[in-house]
Amino acid sequence: MMTKALRLMCVGKNRRGEPCGKWAVRGATVCRSHGAASPHVKARAAVRAEILDWGLNDATEDPGAILLRLVTQSAARAQRYAAELEDLVDAEGLAAAMVGDTVVATKYGTEKSGEYIRGLAQLEAQERDRCVNFATKAIAAGLAERQVRLAERQGEMLAAVVTAALAEVALPEEMANQVKMAIARQVRQIGVA
Repeated sequence: MMTKALRLMCVGKNRRGEPCGKWAVRGATVCRSHGAASPHVKARAAVRAEILDWGLNDATEDPGAILLRLVTQSAARAQRYAAELEDLVDAEGLAAAMVGDTVVATKYGTEKSGEYIRGLAQLEAQERDRCVNFATKAIAAGLAERQVRLAERQGEMLAAVVTAALAEVALPEEMANQVKMAIARQVRQIGVA
């Protein structure tokens, strides 16, 4: 259901220091003259407008966080459809499952499977497309960059904790360096896995 996203007045100021007076670009807080024409503002405004269209209009919630939840939810739903399809096809065989109405025994009893499987396959395909759409919007919202910054901050915090812990136990410098190198190796191995 499409609803009209809230339009705001631009928060920018004119040369006299007064409010701009123009409408902000849909999903943004500024007009084109005050920065809405830049690619990163356009991308975030488009995501915010789409989320507002969905009816998720809590202004305090980060659109990026909403998109991450939607991507996760959509991927999980697509996986459930795929698992159900796999179970039904394994029970009957692909050729038999896709031709006409057939009956298959499931853990819930017997049911028609031909049209059911076609419908389930269609639902799975639609959900995968939806997941890709959410992921594309998440990338446009800069989530990949935010995740990298978060990982960098977590790495810096880990290094600070290790350094502080080593200083607290007063290990000799050579041994402290060996511990740091061992931790770095372990962290790299976790990153590879």
